[in-house]
Amino acid sequence: MTATLTSGPPATSPGRATFTALAIRETRRLVLNPVFLFAVVITAWWTWAGRGTAVADIGLVNAFTAIFLGGFGMMATYWLTRSMRASEPVVGVTPITLPARTAALCAVAIVPFGYGCLALIAFLHFHSASDPAYGAFSPSARIAVVVGQIVIPALGGPLLGVALGRWVRFPGAALVLFLVFWSWVSLVTVVSGSHPDSVPVAVLRLFAGFTFFALHSDAGGVTAWRGSPWFFIGWQLALCAIAVLVALLRGAEGRVRTRIIRALGIAGVAALILLVLAALGGFTYPLTA
Repeated sequence: MTATLTSGPPATSPGRATFTALAIRETRRLVLNPVFLFAVVITAWWTWAGRGTAVADIGLVNAFTAIFLGGFGMMATYWLTRSMRASEPVVGVTPITLPARTAALCAVAIVPFGYGCLALIAFLHFHSASDPAYGAFSPSARIAVVVGQIVIPALGGPLLGVALGRWVRFPGAALVLFLVFWSWVSLVTVVSGSHPDSVPVAVLRLFAGFTFFALHSDAGGVTAWRGSPWFFIGWQLALCAIAVLVALLRGAEGRVRTRIIRALGIAGVAALILLVLAALGGFTYPLTA
């Protein structure tokens, strides 16, 4: 009795301690992953190499950051998740559920997200939001454009990789999905060049997790395309939430599964609304600066 009174209750529950340990373990694995290390190094080089130089196309510069932190980050977390699936017969002896182990994997996305924030700060330091290359967007919209092109893909890509790794067994699925995204963005960008004010085209362009908001001509002009950068960020964040919920759905049972499905429905409706608002917002006609 005396020992019980003096020792007091445990500071943390076993489940929470196990989750924290798993999250730290998976974060360490991500940081040491060769694909992610390559993405970090090439992003740092790309950002630093362009310091102090005039930029004609802001979106084109940011596309490379999204490719490396978002696309390569997706492939890194996909392989991370698949390798954890192979060890789950051993990991499963710990007092933690499969959705909790998935949540630990999702937690590693904070690393590329933080690095994306650093890349954004560096980019704005070298290329101020007052740069004419942004076109006719307002100062706040310019910030939203670069946040949606640099920071959010760095978060969404890795989360999508976890969801894909939980549900798809094909080893090259992440690479295939990366190429599909690349092709989709390239296609809708070409179509948007000839239909800059079309709402259906804007929906197709914004549907991807990354998009351009302007067309830069050889003469130096910048034509803004239809779309609200701020609502587009909301759409991106909704996609991030959907990716997390889809990943957590794997192995969920009982009331937990019901709650995840309900949350998925809410997130899906919110995402649809934000996509429509993003397509309808912004300029109602091509605006050139």
